[in-house]
Amino acid sequence: MRDRSSIWIGLADLLLCIVSVVIVAVAPTHAKTDGIRPKAEYLISADWDVMLDSDVDLWLVNPSRKPIFYGSRQVGCADLDHDSLGFQTSLITLANGSTVRAVSNKEVTSVRCFEPGHWDVGVNLYSDRELAKGRKDIQVHVEIVGLNPEVRMMFAKDVVLDRVGETVNVVSFDMDRDGKITLADPPLQAITDAYRGPKQ
Repeated sequence: MRDRSSIWIGLADLLLCIVSVVIVAVAPTHAKTDGIRPKAEYLISADWDVMLDSDVDLWLVNPSRKPIFYGSRQVGCADLDHDSLGFQTSLITLANGSTVRAVSNKEVTSVRCFEPGHWDVGVNLYSDRELAKGRKDIQVHVEIVGLNPEVRMMFAKDVVLDRVGETVNVVSFDMDRDGKITLADPPLQAITDAYRGPKQ
């Protein structure tokens, strides 16, 4: 009786080669797209007077109930693009060594895809050196801007923060599968509460 094991080994090798070629042919080419982010669909921003040394944090909670803020800057397709810390980040050093002040203190979060469901937007006064000097409150301007197919203002509101640690839920919205958003009232409980550590 002939030993046919070498034939089976050869066929197995051929099959493995075919499978490898198929995997390489249909696998997505991440190398070509690494570092390239999809265009932003919405920009959500919070800005306040550049002359105030206040650190206001913009919070966005996505439909998966995961927050996007300074401690979690990228979740799904939402990114905190700019985190402002007050005077620490509002002074810009020029090439000649001189410094200029930015136009405003501003935090910006971009939403780069359509994730259907409920979203919440809020602001939190993380730290402040103005209230201690006698200032009564910090006024913050919050906007949601749609970018496609044209730039359009979806929401704008001024809110007031008057103590460190305070959170104001500004607005909520529901997003459908096509990316259309419908504004809604924000929740009553501060959206930051669910993500704070246990009290000491």
